[in-house]
Amino acid sequence: MIQSKVNLKKEIKYEFHKWKKQLLIADKLITALIILFLGLFSPDYVVIAAFFLVIPYLILTQRKILFYHLMVSSAVALVWMFIAKNEYMYNQDFLTLAGINLFPLFAWATGLFAIYVIYSHYEHILNEQGFVRKLLLFIAFYFPFLIGTETIAYHLFNIHNIAAAAYRGLPICDCIHAPRWMQAAYFAIGPIFFSVCHILKLENPHFRIVKKAKHKKQ
Repeated sequence: MIQSKVNLKKEIKYEFHKWKKQLLIADKLITALIILFLGLFSPDYVVIAAFFLVIPYLILTQRKILFYHLMVSSAVALVWMFIAKNEYMYNQDFLTLAGINLFPLFAWATGLFAIYVIYSHYEHILNEQGFVRKLLLFIAFYFPFLIGTETIAYHLFNIHNIAAAAYRGLPICDCIHAPRWMQAAYFAIGPIFFSVCHILKLENPHFRIVKKAKHKKQ
């Protein structure tokens, strides 16, 4: 008698967004332009405009699913500003609402969202899709972006938070002049945002994993 066995082997395949390469270029270019515009126009108007222009941009590029990520970044930014609103007072006149400075509010909301969008293009390079690996990859994007934008804003665009001017900045880059707890919070906000997105099971808009069972007879 010939016995036959059927082994099930799961194959992981990726289905990518049809415009993935073009979107990656566009997302990076727009992010770079927003940073550049901080030095050319009033920074508060730049980040507010960027935030609201994200909406038609996502519709145009067929990535409405990212609205959820934008809402999470906005919620995280709002909570942070309620905690630290008294720690912000700039050397420029920025718009305020209910005692909250709108520049850091929209900068955090837009910045967190932008970093996630760039990260999401590269998530598929991970051999394993565990949360810790995803978080570490996100941090690999977040930390350099945070330090880079803070350095450019402080040294090139003269955007200074004079409420924290008496505090030392980070070594080498001399940016993020703030109390130690606030500096620590800056580095924690990104991972917190990413963790919330993970808990809510928000999907990556640029690819999805397709697990197929492969039947193998022996």
